[in-house]
Amino acid sequence: MSPGHRRRTGSPGRAAATDRLVRADRSRTFPPLPEPDTTEGPDGSGARSWWGGAWLEALEGSALDGARLARGRAYARDGRVDTINVTPGRVIATVRGSRPRPYSAEVRITTFTEQEWDALLDDVAAHPDRLAALLAKKLPRALAEGAVRLLPGPGELTPRCSCPDSGRPCKHAAALCFQVARLLDADPFVLLLIRGRGERELLDELARRNADHGARESRGRAFATPGTSASGPAADDVPGPVSASGAGPAASPRIPGAVPALAAVEEAAAAGSIVAAPRGVLAREALVDRPRPPLPPPAAVPSQPGQPQALPDAVGLPFDATVLELVAADAAARAHAHLSAAGTAGADGPAGPGPFATLPPWEDAVRLAATAHPTAGLTATTRALYRDVAAATGRHPTDIARSVAAWRQGGAEGLTLLEDAWNPPAGDFDRARSALLAAGLPALRPHQNRLTDADRGIQLRFGHDNRWYPYESEPGAQEWWPVGPADPDPVGALTTLLAR
Repeated sequence: MSPGHRRRTGSPGRAAATDRLVRADRSRTFPPLPEPDTTEGPDGSGARSWWGGAWLEALEGSALDGARLARGRAYARDGRVDTINVTPGRVIATVRGSRPRPYSAEVRITTFTEQEWDALLDDVAAHPDRLAALLAKKLPRALAEGAVRLLPGPGELTPRCSCPDSGRPCKHAAALCFQVARLLDADPFVLLLIRGRGERELLDELARRNADHGARESRGRAFATPGTSASGPAADDVPGPVSASGAGPAASPRIPGAVPALAAVEEAAAAGSIVAAPRGVLAREALVDRPRPPLPPPAAVPSQPGQPQALPDAVGLPFDATVLELVAADAAARAHAHLSAAGTAGADGPAGPGPFATLPPWEDAVRLAATAHPTAGLTATTRALYRDVAAATGRHPTDIARSVAAWRQGGAEGLTLLEDAWNPPAGDFDRARSALLAAGLPALRPHQNRLTDADRGIQLRFGHDNRWYPYESEPGAQEWWPVGPADPDPVGALTTLLAR
């Protein structure tokens, strides 16, 4: 923690809020970098700045296999490195290799001690040009190569990866290092974060040190008046106040313990020989008349929700990567559905409540399982998922698989028809039998909302939404499974079912 941060005091709530800000400042996440242009190294994967090149030199100086570095450079150029997270002493990212799941690659480096940070910050505060260069996203050589060396040397980078390759570094960690060099090109504060401090934290501490340095210089100039030295005037040289008779100096009314130099500054300020610094302007006053541009229109809702990135297989994680991917995909689908519903809002507001808002836990569990792998059959992954859902809901995995098929067939209405029968009013249900006979299709026996031919193992179920849901079973088994999509036309639904 920075010295400036340690000096902040206050209530426990304020201290906790400050700690949260520091922690947030010490973690930066970068999205996958765009394809590099031809100016970034001879092959489009190198560094443009001298400090980015020095980072790669440290990587190459400790690499045991140049071929792995070449493959890592190709991986970086091809965009295989996903989101990068930078924290003190550690850079981590997922890198897509030849397997379906990406690998977790990271690079570690030693952070600076408190003494090293004090020396580095004093150096920057004493040289305003170096601070100006940092603010311009440049790294001065004099700062990087000073008493505290910012850039790593050979052997200081420690690469790690979840892949089975024992190379140092493997191609995945090497690809990450090449992308980190591009991050350093754009912002040398990333290097300072890797060494242990965040950008906001550093700028706050530098501002405090600059203010202290400026205050010391101002005091020195004020004390260096005629007849005095920079260290302060002699006690005998400081004129005291004159007595009322004018015959001589009166007793000094100075505050007990005040030094003569401070009294001299006070008297000079009272006499007007020292001009007070101008007062600043509050930001709200300076910006009160500033025109505010209108907000841009909202972006169009995409046609389909996005898919989350695949997580790497890693040992010792406190969560199941598959479950986290499932929850992330569901969150994207729900957000997309809510945005789509909001997009149909009229003058009176949204068209209705958001989708999935009132589902009971059982239906929501089936929905999650159905949307996890919407096009997958009964694979090992889906079997494991059904077993987990069955254990959580107290049902059999076969019931989960049947319920998932019903949800995919018709959502909540499909699941209702799977579990419950109902008596439809006269009308469409009664006319359906005549339509099937007129089309030359087999006669089905009616019962409640179902038309069934048990010998053939076929069935149509009439839903509350006036659609027909096809089912099939092994002849005589009476174990009905939803098959195919629902259809508002009973002839079309039965024709599709017979063609299976």
